[in-house]
Amino acid sequence: MDKEYRDFLRKEQRTPKKSKKPPDIEGDGSEDKDDENKENRNTRKELIPTEKDTSTSNPVYREISRKNGFINKQDLSTLKRICKEENIDSSGKRDLVTKRLKQYYKVKLLREAGILEFVNRGFDYLVVIDFEATCEESKTSEFPHEIIEFPAVLVDVAGCKIKSSWRRYVKPVINPTLSEFCVTLTGISQDQVDEAEEFPDVLNEFDEWLTENRLGKEFTFGIVVDGPFDMGRFFRLSCAQYSLPFPSWATRWINLRKAFSNYYRQNSGTKLGSPGLQTMLNRLSLEFQGSPHCGLDDATNIARVAERLLRDGATLRVNERIDFSASNVEARDRRLKYVMPVTKKESEDWLTKCRSKIKVRP
Repeated sequence: MDKEYRDFLRKEQRTPKKSKKPPDIEGDGSEDKDDENKENRNTRKELIPTEKDTSTSNPVYREISRKNGFINKQDLSTLKRICKEENIDSSGKRDLVTKRLKQYYKVKLLREAGILEFVNRGFDYLVVIDFEATCEESKTSEFPHEIIEFPAVLVDVAGCKIKSSWRRYVKPVINPTLSEFCVTLTGISQDQVDEAEEFPDVLNEFDEWLTENRLGKEFTFGIVVDGPFDMGRFFRLSCAQYSLPFPSWATRWINLRKAFSNYYRQNSGTKLGSPGLQTMLNRLSLEFQGSPHCGLDDATNIARVAERLLRDGATLRVNERIDFSASNVEARDRRLKYVMPVTKKESEDWLTKCRSKIKVRP
């Protein structure tokens, strides 16, 4: 890359400047200005400039801008070759590889310039959940879904990798006999749910699993889901059916679709919309592993997307919450009327609250 980059700089020096705007350290004026697009996340610590060096007058920012301009002009095969030369992940579509390289060089150059400090940000662990619930082929908004598979995958944020998994099947009581459609879709048999415990007992077992992993006691953790339905509808309904209080850890979660869309944006600055799991995997050049609609397999693949986000520099914060005090009149789907968005300030306050409950380790 060095020779190509030197040639690029010589060509740039021969080209007269048209304006004196401050250099854009993200590479172009349309890059995402969201919080999730500005963070490096290779450890539990986040890199941010020190106060005295935030001015773009520092030459390193112009160098970052030049590097980003060079990256913007390369085709995918060249970008992948550069990734391999730098020993970083080269998978994904062009815009994702471009962003990964920009983030890599930004951190590298700022680190070399000595103008970065470390502060603790983000959760220690992520718990990825993807419920399977009773269902009928004819969809109705009033159908009383009951959770029949409760899986969880634990992701170590510092290591950016899956650590362990957990799963229990759940016995439904409102509609104890699974529909043929449900059995075919989920692969869950009638015998599996008949032999399972009911939801309150399974929820207690999940709480025990959290305790075994010292989550909420010694380590902070955030719930990750693929969309708002798992927590905003399935979990909410199951708690309501048994008049169970809504657990504190379940009141806020990370909707990975939103996090993915906010972090990986096109060079034009446009959002990716609300990509489903398969779309996210495709954009990262990842193959689905296992069987779709198997809760544990779905959760594992969601965790793989979260792993990649972390390795690419994203900090995953809660972005949705449950609110029983008021109905969300803006909700497009009335089944999600209690689901509300979370602001940056609210997500920071939630993380602070989670940290306040953590015992200091010797």
